[in-house]
Amino acid sequence: MARAENKSKYKKVSVWNWLGTLILCSIPGVRLIALILFIIFAKAQSKRSFAIAMLVLDVLVVALAIAAFLIFPDQLAQFAADLRGGDALLVMPQG
Repeated sequence: MARAENKSKYKKVSVWNWLGTLILCSIPGVRLIALILFIIFAKAQSKRSFAIAMLVLDVLVVALAIAAFLIFPDQLAQFAADLRGGDALLVMPQG
């Protein structure tokens, strides 16, 4: 029996292409620009979907971080001071 060919209008993405994509997305300053360019210019639907998903995830993480800073500012400042090993933001009671 003849095997039916699965002709897709979308281009397949090679392993090397995905590797380059992941390396570009791991560079902080390049990430946003690369994802936007992938959304606009990617010929493969899978790469376009990946870029959209990553941008949605980035927006969600930023929104959660902003919410955390608005809800728990003192606790986060204390945590940052503890990580630095200092007590710059500690208020010591007098007496």
